[in-house]
Amino acid sequence: MSFDSLENVIDFQGPDYEAAYVPAEARKILKRWDERSTHHEVRQTRNYG
Repeated sequence: MSFDSLENVIDFQGPDYEAAYVPAEARKILKRWDERSTHHEVRQTRNYG
């Protein structure tokens, strides 16, 4: 999942934006997942091809 800004993440996830987003359907089939997420800023992208 990628977002254009941290504000967009907060709009999507709410004030506790570091809580992992794992939909109910995914929780049914996953054995485990991280409860907290980390966010990283992408400074540069390259398009090879």
